[in-house]
Amino acid sequence: MGVTEKNTSPAESPRKNGLDLVNGPILRTVILLALPVIASHFLNLAIQLADALMVGALNKEALAALLMSNQLIMLLFGLGWGIGFATITYVSQRTGAEKPKLARRAAAHAIIFALVLGLIMSGLGNLFLPKMMAVFNAEPVVTEYAITYSDIMFDYMPFFFMIFMGISVMQGYGDTVTPLIIMACINVVNIFLNYCLIFGHFGFPEMGIAGAAYGSIIARGVGSAAMLIVLTSGKYRVTLRAADFKPYLSEFWGILRLGVPNSMQSMFRNVNVIFLYRILSMTISPTVAQASLGIGFQAEALGFIPLMGLFIANGAMVGQNLGAGKPDRAEAAAWASLKTAFVLMLVVAAAFLIFPEWIVSQFNKDSHVIASGAWYLRINAITQIFQSCFVLVGALRGAGDSLNPLAAHFTGQWIIRLPLAYFLVRYSGLEEWGLWLAMATSSAIEMTIYFWLFRRGKWKRIKLVTDSVESSGD
Repeated sequence: MGVTEKNTSPAESPRKNGLDLVNGPILRTVILLALPVIASHFLNLAIQLADALMVGALNKEALAALLMSNQLIMLLFGLGWGIGFATITYVSQRTGAEKPKLARRAAAHAIIFALVLGLIMSGLGNLFLPKMMAVFNAEPVVTEYAITYSDIMFDYMPFFFMIFMGISVMQGYGDTVTPLIIMACINVVNIFLNYCLIFGHFGFPEMGIAGAAYGSIIARGVGSAAMLIVLTSGKYRVTLRAADFKPYLSEFWGILRLGVPNSMQSMFRNVNVIFLYRILSMTISPTVAQASLGIGFQAEALGFIPLMGLFIANGAMVGQNLGAGKPDRAEAAAWASLKTAFVLMLVVAAAFLIFPEWIVSQFNKDSHVIASGAWYLRINAITQIFQSCFVLVGALRGAGDSLNPLAAHFTGQWIIRLPLAYFLVRYSGLEEWGLWLAMATSSAIEMTIYFWLFRRGKWKRIKLVTDSVESSGD
């Protein structure tokens, strides 16, 4: 007999213990759901910014190495990111359908994935690190710094994946506050340890860029432990039990089927970025151009955080409402998110146009980096408005559509961006400015495709393959 439970105990009812995603005012619910995610992502970015600002105080070579290393690490995070959003989809839709046992099972299997993926990525990172760094074609001193930093980070990858999956589980249940609290704790520990270990304060050894790595892994180790304690303590809104971790191949397959295309999109993006760094190695001043690209990404990430909040809120809202049989409410939530994102990105675009030099100078004081990075922000400013359509990817994925966003991303990033960037940098004489133009053009096209996919409406009729999972045992 399949698992068809519809009754939930008060301790396992997200609607009674948190936001009700399937009833009530839509815009208010979207905003209340998104705000803690936005704050959490600001804290997460603050960790990266703290690293960049402190390491940037050492020299521009160390800064370029840190930013390149983070791109490589994000490449390996790609698979975990896709599995994480698949977790949100399964947990949210099963919660909306009032099937708490299946929601817990998806959550437990996601945590198992986190541990396995972390160990695999640690092995891959340590095995191929020099070859992966060679792809950037950076100057020798930059490469040396990057290998020092990345070698430490790769040893502790399970911590990063555990935090990621734990947050995804909570967001699938409609809880965005608890992850915010945990991220705040991680942030405080990380910044304090960075300050101590990079510069040698309070009796700690002065470790330079290696200190930034050790600060990050210790902080995330603390966060991983906190995440597991919360989810299994019996005091959280949903408690994962030992029986939930009983492995079901059908459950793993369901998460992978949805997660792998999501992961491929993230991995395609990060591999694309690595090739962008390599293209910039062909410029007259490669370290300046590569540092400018990294700073540009950091600045965009800061402006992108509100979109990430709405992206996650969209995924949970669409998932739970489709699970509850309310496709019109799911669509209305997506439109509310898009309109909010549009207004927010207008503000970001204005900031990039008015204060570009000041923004770049917060990362590095080199006059050449400031000039190059400022043009990155100016050229990409208008595309920030198009970027508001990114929140619609959250709606598509919340519905279980992972292939169409992948195709759109591949078109924008690989068919358009890379060839155009190579041509403009290599043959037009524009140097790194040619890459900035290629990025702006491809982003606008990619986001337009996302809008078309959403307006087409086929996502409202997607059904998750859960029958085999439901009939696999209780």
